[in-house]
Amino acid sequence: MEAVNLLNENQNIQRPQIWHYGLVARAHVELWTAIGPEAAYYKNLIETSGQPALDLGCGGGRLLLFMLKAGLDVDGCDFSEDMLAVCQEQAAKHSLSPRLYAQAIHELDLPRRYKTIFACGVIGLGGNPRLTMQAMQRCYEHLRPGGTFAFNYAVRWNEPGAWLARLPEYRRAEPGEWPVSSERQPLADGTELELASRTLKTDPLENVAIRQLRARLWQEGVLIKEEVHTQVVEDFTKNELVLMLERAGFSDIRICGDFSDEPATADHKDLIFICRK
Repeated sequence: MEAVNLLNENQNIQRPQIWHYGLVARAHVELWTAIGPEAAYYKNLIETSGQPALDLGCGGGRLLLFMLKAGLDVDGCDFSEDMLAVCQEQAAKHSLSPRLYAQAIHELDLPRRYKTIFACGVIGLGGNPRLTMQAMQRCYEHLRPGGTFAFNYAVRWNEPGAWLARLPEYRRAEPGEWPVSSERQPLADGTELELASRTLKTDPLENVAIRQLRARLWQEGVLIKEEVHTQVVEDFTKNELVLMLERAGFSDIRICGDFSDEPATADHKDLIFICRK
């Protein structure tokens, strides 16, 4: 299928709105480091589909460094320079020198072309479906012929809170209050990080939710820093994402569930989209 040029349809498109900065970036490196089934899944995909590969939304390098340690040729790209800074710091600890690029996916303009591009947990972040459509086209253009693009999308239809938030009586009660108290988690330097989240607005017409994350840094019981970051999250159906991929030019689209080869069902928490150029 011929790719449709989406890049000039709207020159005034907003920037992605995410919360991966400052103390939240630090949390990704120090607290949210677990390697789950997604690591082996994407590693196997790269080994099967070919190298070089690109980790879109590589963040603090959780998956990227895992791939590099395995000897794979993988570059990293992220919109947040704070996340890339901590990724570089972590890479240096393991004597790794990844190629890192600070770019939004919908503006992707890299010097290499890839056999595999994967995006873990980033499709739908930013708050504008037009940006998501443009991002898919940029991925298409950065693949070599026959290359593979894969991403997982965490569905929210099995979350009662996400669906209740769409109802008028719940929307009128927004924004929600911050939790009265939150657990503080110890960091490597002896400080403690407290994280709390709330929903500012749910908009079922635009199919987005605007959420905030508050990060507080404590030292010996004294609050020394506080940050509040806002993120917009889009909701998509399976068929909407398939149409976006087709419009970008992709074909041979497969959808699996929960980082397995099983065909996706409504009971899966993650839909895995795999398509080819």
